[in-house]
Amino acid sequence: MLLSTTRSRLPSLAPTLGGGGNPHDAAPSDHRLDVLREVLYPANTAAPGSASPVGARHGNHLARIEAVLPSHEAHETIERAYQLLRRREAEARKRVLDAKFASLTAACDELEAVTRQGVNRQVYDSAMTRISQASAAYTAAQQGIAQGKRKTPESTFIENRVPGLIPREAWVPTETRGAGWNYGWERPPNA
Repeated sequence: MLLSTTRSRLPSLAPTLGGGGNPHDAAPSDHRLDVLREVLYPANTAAPGSASPVGARHGNHLARIEAVLPSHEAHETIERAYQLLRRREAEARKRVLDAKFASLTAACDELEAVTRQGVNRQVYDSAMTRISQASAAYTAAQQGIAQGKRKTPESTFIENRVPGLIPREAWVPTETRGAGWNYGWERPPNA
């Protein structure tokens, strides 16, 4: 019955306040508030033989803790075992990461051994120098710029393309939809 109490059944403190003030200083006018307060916040938290107290404290909590954890040494042993477990897990993670790093380093060394000497320098040099491309699109773009015309996306793409990095079959990036794959494409004879 106490749990089903609604707000309408609880007494109001407003009439006892006398027009304002601290509501905690007001004396309750109804014994039902005292009963509710005693149930929620008991003065003596539990009877000595009670197994489940309502309050936050229990009369014989020290004896109960001693029954669960008989000694300080047992607690320290459990703590040391847990720290040892954490250390072993960390060492296992470190071994796995070290093995991955060693494998990655070996793969990079193998890649350097297999790669021809100077390939990296060739890619860098070709990217840094302006190649005339010897293509009609590039020369047409240069002539158009000289005449005051704007560059087309195709000419910009061809002008900025680094040979060997982008396949010749790659589409020119445009905002409109592409024409699809050209199955009749053949490599130009001059390139």
